[in-house]
Amino acid sequence: MSEHVARGSSPGRYQLLPHCATYAENLIVVATCDGASTVGQVGNEVARRLTKKFPDIVRMCCLSAVAAGSKVHVDIFRRARAVIAINGCQLMCASNVLKQRGINPSYEVVVAKEGVDKLPSLDFADEEVEIIADRVVEVFLKGFLGGRSFS
Repeated sequence: MSEHVARGSSPGRYQLLPHCATYAENLIVVATCDGASTVGQVGNEVARRLTKKFPDIVRMCCLSAVAAGSKVHVDIFRRARAVIAINGCQLMCASNVLKQRGINPSYEVVVAKEGVDKLPSLDFADEEVEIIADRVVEVFLKGFLGGRSFS
């Protein structure tokens, strides 16, 4: 897979990820809520951790670009091996943005329905992230990962 190094950085300083536009067919692409609440921040952290844990399989991609109609980003989601939508609350913004662009998520989860309280805070507990990440792995990713666990 190709490498990209941030300007002024060295490759050893950053975990380099597969370029999602180049490798979409081989990736499970994640769209996530990043709302200004506990559940939005938990969703974003779950996507980040799954991407870092399984960088050759899972890749979060820019949901804002999809909402803005970026052809490149819409195409990434359409070409992906599978699409996960991590929604913060019952508004299901991640899923709805994708569906408005003709992309049906392969798997959807709502953080607020998994026991995480929606509060007007950017703080969250690590345990809350683990609960949602474990659910995504157990319910959906396990088939792609050959039984590897999240932890």
